[in-house]
Amino acid sequence: MFTTNSGRFISYYGKEHTLDIQRQDGNNPTISTIDQLFNVLLNVWCKETTYPSCQKDYDYDNDPTYGQCAITATLVYDLFGGTIHKLKVDGGGTHYFNKINGHYIDLTSDQFDLYDIPLEYVPNEVVPREYCGKNADTKRRYQLLVDFVNKWTLEHKN
Repeated sequence: MFTTNSGRFISYYGKEHTLDIQRQDGNNPTISTIDQLFNVLLNVWCKETTYPSCQKDYDYDNDPTYGQCAITATLVYDLFGGTIHKLKVDGGGTHYFNKINGHYIDLTSDQFDLYDIPLEYVPNEVVPREYCGKNADTKRRYQLLVDFVNKWTLEHKN
């Protein structure tokens, strides 16, 4: 069970399908499952990794997934494989998530659940990994997230 700093229960879309998903490369035993990655992300997502237009409203204690979708979907892809998908959200925004072993996995779905914003995963568009790194700011925020994840796992080795 996961909670935010404010004590609110938090989970992610597709959790029931992640038991058989294991990290491909095995380089970091601290993160070998999606649940382990989600736990680490709950500790490292921050205002600096949030999409720029979301930074002024970012509330880490209650809504840590807000504005983290593109870099998170890219990290999930890099660690666990599958595909990256995007869709248009009510209001004109774009949301990114993953499909692994035939199931949609969305580690940042809580930002929509929290505010009862409907999110339909179909139809969607598959995007290549390279697409997520074309924007310089997204690339910078992704590298920052990777650095934070690596630092956290080093500090919390068993």
